[in-house]
Amino acid sequence: MSKFSNRRSGLSVDPHVTIEVLTTAALTPVLWNQIWSLTQEFFDTDRAYAESELKEYQSTALFWTRGDHKLIGTASIDVYPISHQNRRLVVIYTTHVLLREEYRGHNLIQRLGVRVFLKTWLQFPFRSIYWFFDTVSYKSYLLLPRNFREFWPRLGQKTPDRERDLINRLANKTYGDSWRPQLGIVARSGKKRLRPDVAPLNRNVPLTPELRFFSTANPGHAEGDMLVCLCPLTFANWLSVGVSVLRRMRKPRNSLPPTQIS
Repeated sequence: MSKFSNRRSGLSVDPHVTIEVLTTAALTPVLWNQIWSLTQEFFDTDRAYAESELKEYQSTALFWTRGDHKLIGTASIDVYPISHQNRRLVVIYTTHVLLREEYRGHNLIQRLGVRVFLKTWLQFPFRSIYWFFDTVSYKSYLLLPRNFREFWPRLGQKTPDRERDLINRLANKTYGDSWRPQLGIVARSGKKRLRPDVAPLNRNVPLTPELRFFSTANPGHAEGDMLVCLCPLTFANWLSVGVSVLRRMRKPRNSLPPTQIS
């Protein structure tokens, strides 16, 4: 597996927010305390269990307010090359992606994605790159239909055999016996679930076709089941992201998409 640099590096992506990507092994006790405080806002879980999971990943992204240096978001990241069906690929795997409500709508997750993609492409310039992730929340799933042209699973299109086989291979490697290939979900562990007020699908949330699809594909999301997703990071998909970002920048604040969390 490839490794990100140990050196801290801040990237200004918003007038009020910077992003650091650190190797997880370099996180200090102080940073772990801050990550745990943020995690508690979103998940009902045990600290020892949560940290043992997060320590398995190569890198951790930290979103900071610039003025008072408060932690307002995190993401865990793995990057690794594989060969699959005579194709040389690279997988960017993300999980535990959190962002506080008041910082949504600034395309922070998308800009982190560009940063990780470019670093990966420079390291593996001749391989196709795929984004692989799991989500317990409809808010994370909406990143796909709101930004990308091609991804799976998706409304109105069956996952092609090649991509279905790739999902199955990656999910078997990542989740083991918890993976349910016929359903496309990771069965709940019982040790971690969203707090009820974080991302409820209720009458206050307009039930769009994409939300209906997510609810049907992952009916146990409220109990901790995770939907597994795959997105090829092609030129066409990045172009779609760019167009979507520009469109959102022109919209009023109250029309922007909801909090990012997975």
